Amino acid sequence: MQTALDSGHAWFFDSMVHELNGALVVRLVEGIKGKERQLVEVCETKLGPYFPVQVEAESRCAEVRFQNAEAFFIYNESYDRTDQEMKNDAGPFLFVAESSSFRRFAEERTSIAKLHQEPYQGYVLCCEDRIIEVLSAVVPTVEILNEQPNLAVERTRTWSAN
Repeated sequence: MQTALDSGHAWFFDSMVHELNGALVVRLVEGIKGKERQLVEVCETKLGPYFPVQVEAESRCAEVRFQNAEAFFIYNESYDRTDQEMKNDAGPFLFVAESSSFRRFAEERTSIAKLHQEPYQGYVLCCEDRIIEVLSAVVPTVEILNEQPNLAVERTRTWSAN
């Protein structure tokens, strides 16, 4: 699924709120790729050089709203591994997941499949530091906000090879 997020190089997780009305609101801040390559040191081994990706003063802020989040799962991106059950459409940051192990888990462990009146869809939101899977009957909306990023927040260090 194409969204306004596609125009960015990377997005960092900023915050998330699950509202009383069932909406799940995820705030993101844009990661901008640096102009000069740098060596990356990992356990005394130098890798790269790669482009640093970080939040800058000109980074945009965005809000992804799942109006009716029936179930969701959030985890640190560094723990991600291939989901053999994942069938999804194209999209670098937000995409539809027709099937996934999370969806199967939610359907087996809850009564969502039996009690939910409307058809629901699985969505996956991929950030530099978090992955969020959501089951919702409403297509999420994405809005670029007219806000400045909080540069005082220390974010995950990440790099780009291209």
